[in-house]
Amino acid sequence: MTGHAVLEPLIRRKVFLDEQVAVRAITRDYVRHQVETLIRELRGFERKYGMSFDRFAEYVHARSELLTSGELDAAQKQSLGQALMREEDDWLDWKAAQEMLDSWFSLD
Repeated sequence: MTGHAVLEPLIRRKVFLDEQVAVRAITRDYVRHQVETLIRELRGFERKYGMSFDRFAEYVHARSELLTSGELDAAQKQSLGQALMREEDDWLDWKAAQEMLDSWFSLD
């Protein structure tokens, strides 16, 4: 199905003035939805960890260093290692969401 075939009924019913107006409005709504979704995701991480992304990155790095420092016994290493894996997954998701939000904001 072509873009024209999708938009034509909306234009005929006067939902949009023409195809250009329709494409502009639909694109604007799509981008707004993407931005709002990413902002909610970022705020969720901030609430979950009680800190900014930059602070969280420092926290994860410090815990990684502790894991390799030799200061922990085997059980502590295992526990920290498992927690760190979850935190690193969140770090990656958080970073990706921030980068995607930045890319949306950099559009002209």
